[in-house]
Amino acid sequence: MKITILFNPSAGGGKATRALDEAVEVLRRGGVNPQILESRNSQHLVELARNAREDKPDVVVAAGGDGTVHDVLNGIFPCEIPLGIIPVGRGNDLARGLGIPFGPRQAAEVLLKGATREIDLAQVRGANDHARRVHGRLAYLWGILRCLKFYRAQPLELVSEKQNFSGEVMFAVVGNNTSYGDGVKMTPRARLDDGLLDVCIIPQMSKWELLRWIPSAYRGGHLAHPRIVYFQASRITLTSAARLELFGDGEFLQELPATIEVMSRALRVVVRS
Repeated sequence: MKITILFNPSAGGGKATRALDEAVEVLRRGGVNPQILESRNSQHLVELARNAREDKPDVVVAAGGDGTVHDVLNGIFPCEIPLGIIPVGRGNDLARGLGIPFGPRQAAEVLLKGATREIDLAQVRGANDHARRVHGRLAYLWGILRCLKFYRAQPLELVSEKQNFSGEVMFAVVGNNTSYGDGVKMTPRARLDDGLLDVCIIPQMSKWELLRWIPSAYRGGHLAHPRIVYFQASRITLTSAARLELFGDGEFLQELPATIEVMSRALRVVVRS
C-alpha cells in the first residue's frame, strides 16, 4: 500500500508531531512506509495535495484538524484517490462524524484495515463563479462569541428549492456534518451521505437570549427554540445588503453573494470497516 501523509505541524497547538510519530510507527509495523510531506502554510498544503494527487498513491492522508482536511481536500479533488484522516488538530469534526478514532495509533489502524465510504461535498460558488469544496461548517461559534459585545444582527437573503428566508440574523450555518467548532451540533440532523445540506438560521435576538441558548447547541438542543429556522436543501444561495463573510471549515472563503450546492457522494474516505 502506498500512503502519502500531508502534515500540518502547527495542528493541535504544536502537539501534532508526536501524535504523527505514533501513527507512523503503527503504519510501519503494518508493512507500510508512508511518504510524509510537511506543509509551511495553508496554500502550501493545497499545493502538496495537488502534487500528491498526480503521484497517485492508494490513500492521501490529512494529518491535522478540520482546517488541514479542508486544504488537502481542495488540493486532491476531483480524483478517485481516497482521503484518510489522522485527527491531530484542535477541532476534528469530520473525523468525529465519520467515526474515526482520535487516538493516532487507532487512526493509523483504520488506514491499514478500514473500508472506503462515499460522502457528500458542498461546493461554494461566488459572484465570479469560483468554486471551492468544503465538507462542513460555515462559521465558528466561538468567533461569534468573541465579537458578541459589538455584534449586531445583519440582513440575510437565502433562497433554496425547499425554503426561502429573508430577515435579520445573528448568524447562519450550512453543513452536511452534525457538528463543527469541536463538537458544536448546530446541524444535528445532518448526514454525510444523504445528498442534502442542512441549514440552521439564528434570527435576530438579544445577546442575552443568544448566550442562554448557545450551550444547548453542544447537544443539538437549540432546535427547540421556536424562532430558530432549520431545513434541508440541495442548493442554497446567500445574499446580503451588508458586507457578510462566508467561512468554510474555519477558513475564510469569500464575501457574499455565494451559492452552495451539494455534490452527492463525491468524496471517498477511509473509515472503520
